[in-house]
Amino acid sequence: MAKKKKEEEEEVESEDLVYDDDKVNKVQAQTQLRKMARKYGKVATLETIQRDPYLPLSLETKLRKEIGKMKAITANELAAKHAVRVSTMKKFLLTLEAEGKLSRIASSSRLKVFNPK
Repeated sequence: MAKKKKEEEEEVESEDLVYDDDKVNKVQAQTQLRKMARKYGKVATLETIQRDPYLPLSLETKLRKEIGKMKAITANELAAKHAVRVSTMKKFLLTLEAEGKLSRIASSSRLKVFNPK
């Protein structure tokens, strides 16, 4: 009798998510998610943001005008504001510094803060 109950429980657990033509039954998926939340607690979900790896020419000209009005400039701030990768903004700010349009206020291995001249 105990073996039958264990076998039935295993069958029920394996049938929690039913795949029908690559579609998950939403109700069963939600119940499975609730069970997991009860067992393991709430889990944080992360959303990935697709950012442009290249700096468009129109955005570059806009940034050159905008940067002159800013007090402190960081690559992270500009990248988040304009949906461009942080590495792209770092390269752009370093080129502006080489051109003499920016000066570096503070610098560390991870963060560089610039100020317009």
